[in-house]
Amino acid sequence: MLVRFHRFLGMLALLCLLALLATLLVGWWFGRGAQLVQLVAPVSVTSNTLFGNSGPGTLIGSPQQMVIHDPGAFLEGRTAEGARYVSDTYLKAQNIYPLQLKTVRFVQVAVAVGFIVALLVFGSLWLVGRQNQTRV
Repeated sequence: MLVRFHRFLGMLALLCLLALLATLLVGWWFGRGAQLVQLVAPVSVTSNTLFGNSGPGTLIGSPQQMVIHDPGAFLEGRTAEGARYVSDTYLKAQNIYPLQLKTVRFVQVAVAVGFIVALLVFGSLWLVGRQNQTRV
């Protein structure tokens, strides 16, 4: 019975290590498509000329690193910082919710910390069980 439990803890530690590697890989996969974007509420050309605006519309928030795969969401031009303009109206109409890179990284770190803690717990229990086996 104790040997089975010892093997079970070893398998859990190995699974935690594999899950940690998978988490890091998935986080990298999602994050590789991120780019610096500026959300914009587009306005008509007549409104721009009437009010003297030179940009594509009303800026929403600040530039963020986001993962957006739909090329139709992007507008012409860039901000002074180099962020691409993205139509907020288009995103809402298409039910697209862009994923922020900081959210991907936060989840990646939180899950990685959880798996590291689990790996340490199961690994230490496995080592304690192994030491107890040699004493018996």
